[in-house]
Amino acid sequence: MTDLCTLPAPAAAALHPDDAVRAAFAAGRLAVLPDEDGAVLALPAGSSTSALLHFAVRHSSGLLHAAAPSAWLDRLRIPDQPVLGSEDSGHSFTVAVDAADVGTGISAHDRARTMRVLADPQALPADLVRPGHVLPIRCADEGFVARPRIWERVLDLVASAGHYPVAMVCRLVSDDGEPLSDLAAARFATTHGLAIAAPASVRRYA
Repeated sequence: MTDLCTLPAPAAAALHPDDAVRAAFAAGRLAVLPDEDGAVLALPAGSSTSALLHFAVRHSSGLLHAAAPSAWLDRLRIPDQPVLGSEDSGHSFTVAVDAADVGTGISAHDRARTMRVLADPQALPADLVRPGHVLPIRCADEGFVARPRIWERVLDLVASAGHYPVAMVCRLVSDDGEPLSDLAAARFATTHGLAIAAPASVRRYA
């Protein structure tokens, strides 16, 4: 059991899965969201700590994203990556960033700091350097109702939990590096005492 991630069982048991995730997010804890392309581990970006991001790196591919509304990223002057091929590929990635006051940027400590800067409504474009080691995802300002992807769903839950709409998200993987199925994600959540959202109909994107 991972104490730093644990949502108290009596509270979680009394809630609908999505409400349990909101409660976890409100407390600054990690939660799991099933997805057709593989389950996502998520956290309000403003609650990022070295310990939580170390856990995220350990159980994912190591690529940590910061999902945020388009207008939020525009305010920070974070440009999109060039897209080749389909105009609607779903890969709404921007250039990667680091907080301007970190070291190498790759450590859990540095990436937690970058996440917190990204989630700070007072942050300025100069507070970030480009490129870096956190890869933002540009999301619809209107949320899941406008673009039904897993990233927008995470943001809706983060915002409804009382946080600014920026989330640390990463894909959970198994020991052999493959994305977790819904069943494996449920087992993962149980093992680590994490809240897990109810499955939802989302548009398939990588």
